[in-house]
Amino acid sequence: MSSPRMDDDYPHLPSQSPDWRESYYFNFVDAENGISSFSTIGLLPNMGRREFVFAIFYGENRKVYYNEVSGRFGLDLASLSDGRLSYELVEPMGLWRISFSDKDVDAELLWKGRFSAYSFGRGSGTSWAEHFEQSGIVSGVIRLPDGRRVIINGLGQRDKSWGPRRWHIENWFALHAQFDHISIGLRKDLVEGRTYVSGAVMSEGPPDPVSQVEDHVEEMDAQGAPLRAKITIKTVNGETYTLSSSLMSPSSYARFSRNFPGGVTELFEGMAFHHCKELRLKGTGLLEWLFTKT
Repeated sequence: MSSPRMDDDYPHLPSQSPDWRESYYFNFVDAENGISSFSTIGLLPNMGRREFVFAIFYGENRKVYYNEVSGRFGLDLASLSDGRLSYELVEPMGLWRISFSDKDVDAELLWKGRFSAYSFGRGSGTSWAEHFEQSGIVSGVIRLPDGRRVIINGLGQRDKSWGPRRWHIENWFALHAQFDHISIGLRKDLVEGRTYVSGAVMSEGPPDPVSQVEDHVEEMDAQGAPLRAKITIKTVNGETYTLSSSLMSPSSYARFSRNFPGGVTELFEGMAFHHCKELRLKGTGLLEWLFTKT
């Protein structure tokens, strides 16, 4: 896959498709403080709608902020703010500032890339026209609802997608795993009975594309959220990574659902620990599943 261009960090001109969407996404885990977070802003210019999400998990607690803003907006970086959640591009493909503030939580974070961004290409062709991901180092300060101010130092992943978005495929699985010297980012889609795999193992050297993914949920909670899983990843260069993964706590996930004629699609996005058999290391990152029920 080719590397994304510097200007891909800026908004793109949309096609005529009503569901064309451009999305910015960031996450991180600070394992020492037991704090994790993910955030996304989605722009739907043909619908005149913007979507804002900020989720934070600490101990057994979680807070999830969601806001939809209707109305026309400019195709520029000024659209990446609703007054509570804001993204500021400091250096394309290098540095972003993320700010969030309400009565419960204040967050001022810097997200700095640690490896080069990697293009996933079209994937299944259902969730994006283009998509790239990048591993990063996150620093800053967060004020929690109990008044504590925590200095953040963690690792995370970001992604950027644009193109028509089809949510109601059979299912998808996504994973981010941050280790000291590598980052794994991948996606597996099941669409009309066919499996599509995209992603790579990223490091200081050339990326190693993912060729095969097997994911097995080992435990779910009463809401249907996966809590533990075993994942086997194989790459084009012949490497294998066997992960035993679990949520940081039973509460370190958010659930989103979308109804459609004939069913509902549920998305579970959780922050997790990953134990890699081959690396003999414990890492951090994301476990995400989408399930469509008809």
